[in-house]
Amino acid sequence: MKCGLDIESKQNQDIKLQIIGDLEGISGFWKDWDDLFARAVDAPPFLSRPWISTYIEEGKIKGTPLFILTWCGTKLVGLFPLEVRKCLTVKIAAPIGTGLPSCLGLLVDPDYRSVTKDIADIITSKRIFDVYYSWDLSSEDLATNDLLDELVTKGYVRYLVYRNTCCHGQLGGSFDEYFRNNASSKSRQNLYRRERRLFKNGNVKVEHYVGEQVTPEVLLRIAAIESQSWLKIRGAAMLQKPFYQKLLMVMAQASIGHIWLMTIDDIDVAFEYVFVSHKKLLFGWRAFQLKYFSSESIGQILMMHAIRDACSSGILSMDIGHGVAFYKRFWAKDSYRIDRVVAGYGFRGCLIATAAWRLLESKLFISSYRRIKRIFRGLKQKDDESLVQRFSINDKKRIRQTVS
Repeated sequence: MKCGLDIESKQNQDIKLQIIGDLEGISGFWKDWDDLFARAVDAPPFLSRPWISTYIEEGKIKGTPLFILTWCGTKLVGLFPLEVRKCLTVKIAAPIGTGLPSCLGLLVDPDYRSVTKDIADIITSKRIFDVYYSWDLSSEDLATNDLLDELVTKGYVRYLVYRNTCCHGQLGGSFDEYFRNNASSKSRQNLYRRERRLFKNGNVKVEHYVGEQVTPEVLLRIAAIESQSWLKIRGAAMLQKPFYQKLLMVMAQASIGHIWLMTIDDIDVAFEYVFVSHKKLLFGWRAFQLKYFSSESIGQILMMHAIRDACSSGILSMDIGHGVAFYKRFWAKDSYRIDRVVAGYGFRGCLIATAAWRLLESKLFISSYRRIKRIFRGLKQKDDESLVQRFSINDKKRIRQTVS
């Protein structure tokens, strides 16, 4: 049952738009959401129902959830999930889940891309928001970029600030073929030699978990690896938290979240948590126990196993996520960008958007923000100082170049 505000499109009499802002109404279109996500072959896993609904259920949003739905008859063809809050008299909106490195925006059936015009119409006519911001706008996200273009034609101002580069590559064939095309002969032989030596010198196992195989126990095992990794020292270990345990579980139950786990002599030493949807592999979280940093490149070897399995199962492309660390550029040469975007409408909205853009563009502001984060991380990680001191500067550089 669909509840909320129904608005018939003036551009296409077969298209109807609906605004839903209550929790009961949101649960009423979950099946339609899953069906739309299955058809939206370019959509990242971060626009799937399990991902976004977990943010709502766990109270990880700033404001009230609001969904703009676009229907063609009884088929859901467009969905714009937002969190909206008021700051004095200004309504501020963001995609649900923004902040955590991802790609967020508008979920659209590729056969109905023109509905971005209808969605832009309803946003302006109903004044859904005065300010829109996102830290996760992909240059590959044509639907969301189209929507922002439409809003600009209706009076919004829009500013973009570069956030990150993402490495990706096309698979669609054998792993050996992909490896030959993306790495030198010397690099390939070195990694193969390390793999042979690793498996020869110890009882090494690599296990792949998906669907019901991903249990709470498995998730606790990978969280334990992360808590003994370089991420712990950086203050970036998070998977032991209940929210992330639930998020990873629901994505696995939807067969989107996969885990590759490496053990040496029955000890968990490294993992990859990746997303698989629409024949695409997207790397999410990874870590290895810090005491194995000088061993046979276990992070790269485990990543190679995940890519090899993906090639064998018919995966067509691979995305290694935010950042251009050495190990990411080793596996994928192509790239796209992630921008922070802010858009404003009306006097107050434009003023706030412009001020936010100037802050984001300010190197002084960014450096100060990062410095404050480092200070807080340092206070939080005092207990790890003795562990940090065990490693030389060269050792730390080597750790950063491997899978973190």
